[in-house]
Amino acid sequence: MSRSVVETPDTTDATDATASSMAAPEPRSGLDVRTIAESALLMDITVLLALLRVLVPIPGFQGLVRLACPIPFIVLALRRGTRAGLIATVASCVLLSAFVGPLLAVQQLVVFGGLGTLFAWASRRRIGPAVVIVAGATIYGLLYLLPPFLFSLAVLHIDLGKTLHDVQRQAHSFLDGLSKLRLLGAPVGHDFVATFSSFGLGRALLDGLHSIAITGLTHPLATLIVFFAGYSLLNVWAYLVVSIELYRRLPPEVRQDAQGRPVDFFWVR
Repeated sequence: MSRSVVETPDTTDATDATASSMAAPEPRSGLDVRTIAESALLMDITVLLALLRVLVPIPGFQGLVRLACPIPFIVLALRRGTRAGLIATVASCVLLSAFVGPLLAVQQLVVFGGLGTLFAWASRRRIGPAVVIVAGATIYGLLYLLPPFLFSLAVLHIDLGKTLHDVQRQAHSFLDGLSKLRLLGAPVGHDFVATFSSFGLGRALLDGLHSIAITGLTHPLATLIVFFAGYSLLNVWAYLVVSIELYRRLPPEVRQDAQGRPVDFFWVR
């Protein structure tokens, strides 16, 4: 009489495999074939957008195109990891350099790739948008605004210290000559200012304009720094808002990581 032996499956290993498959780790940073192919495709999209922005010199159109440039890097970094986003940034700079030169390529794509990778990295770690905007404004100011400014000073042989001193000296002369200001042929003197400041709103407006004018004209370096900071914050905020709206409109299969799990971008899932 033969005895049949029934082997029972190892339920512990099956349970561990199921649990590990349900976990949501960070996307792999290894550059496998699919990661390289996906990086190349998204990188080409960004290069085409940058070329379109450079070759079609329409101010309003250029502004709209550049707001969409970080979204390919955001999708890549969300799906394949931060390392893939950074490598794609470097590769896209090399590719665009063949068309528009290295200076313009680095200035544009380092900012677009850096901001897109930063947005994706911060979104995965649930960092607040305010912190991301401040950090992105630092990157934008140092890599996008400051290099052309310094390059123009070097090419035009401008002494920044002497220029700021001249601006401050001329500002004092300008402030001294405000008493002779004329508006539509009529002198804007003490009587006009006194009448306008007799109203509460007019007094508040004049006080605000006075403090801004004094600070801006007598401290040109501080005014330049404030302008750069405000311009950077406004642009990075626009980049983030447009990126969120574009990510919201992507197909659901694109808003997934390499394992097919949905990936949210800040509050968009």
